[in-house]
Amino acid sequence: MMDRFALTASSVTTFFLCSRQKTMAVDLPRWLPLLLLLGLWEPMGLLCAQPKGLSKARWFEIQHIWASPQQCNAAMRGVNNYTRYCKQKNTFLHESFQNVAATCGLPNITCKNGRKNCHESVKPVKMTDCSHTGQAYPNCRYSGDVQYKLFVVACEHPKKDDPPYQLVPVHLDKVV
Repeated sequence: MMDRFALTASSVTTFFLCSRQKTMAVDLPRWLPLLLLLGLWEPMGLLCAQPKGLSKARWFEIQHIWASPQQCNAAMRGVNNYTRYCKQKNTFLHESFQNVAATCGLPNITCKNGRKNCHESVKPVKMTDCSHTGQAYPNCRYSGDVQYKLFVVACEHPKKDDPPYQLVPVHLDKVV
């Protein structure tokens, strides 16, 4: 059994980095599959983050919309329960999905990835940046920093089960 695993582990060296727009192959150390098997490596963005069964807009809402400020440990539990690991950083906008979706109706600007489907809010909004401070999933611990800033979201046409807006937010591109 160990010989079979060693053969498999040594033959797997390429993983894929996923973003909303591009996929890129990356060569990783030959011992990475062993760390994955042992649960010693935390998947820091190497997996496509959108959980199966959720539209991009619904996943955006889960990750980034908390209308009323909450403590980061509680707010991040909802995100981490989908990904099954402790996300290192995350920003929650303290606005309704409807208000954030209204930003999609503003003029297009260029996103960080070069696409032109981003839109910047017209006024600063209250938001909380959550940063992972320790512990492993499911006991992730976070600290939070509340601020008022502008945000930039990428928007797309809604899918079948999305709210019926002309465009819906699918990615928090940056905070300004």
